[in-house]
Amino acid sequence: MKQWNERSTEIAYLLNPAFCGRLLYKTISKYNQEAKRPFPFPLVYLVLPLLLHRRTREAISSRSKLLLWIQNNESLLISYADRAKQLVPITNEAIEWLLQCNCVRFTASAELEISPTTPSLSKTKFTDDEVKDCLNKSEHIAKWFVNAGKTETIFIALGVRP
Repeated sequence: MKQWNERSTEIAYLLNPAFCGRLLYKTISKYNQEAKRPFPFPLVYLVLPLLLHRRTREAISSRSKLLLWIQNNESLLISYADRAKQLVPITNEAIEWLLQCNCVRFTASAELEISPTTPSLSKTKFTDDEVKDCLNKSEHIAKWFVNAGKTETIFIALGVRP
């Protein structure tokens, strides 16, 4: 991971911990609401590669289940495992930011949940259309994960080895 002063301006803006953390926060929050249980920590590494790749994000639909979506969009997932691997340090930074801000916390079983003292983050404040789309799609991903079964099943379906 490059130091901040060594990162290009575009990368620093797009992949900053606050922005990526906000996307992860929305996913974790929706998952907690829908599943009524904490978010499995390993799944956090699958979120940003889906959201930050424009063509993949644009294809995400809440009208289909994850496994059906994967079957219908195989071409978008050709480099997905590589994207997921490259975004591990960025995801780690975003999770660290969320933990330091007390937005999320780990449970005793090392899963993630929204901290009860965290105010709800707005989906529309300080956003443009693309950010709103990312936030909406992060909720779709949360619903996919809730309904897709075990964490291992999701990793296998997306072609990622932990």
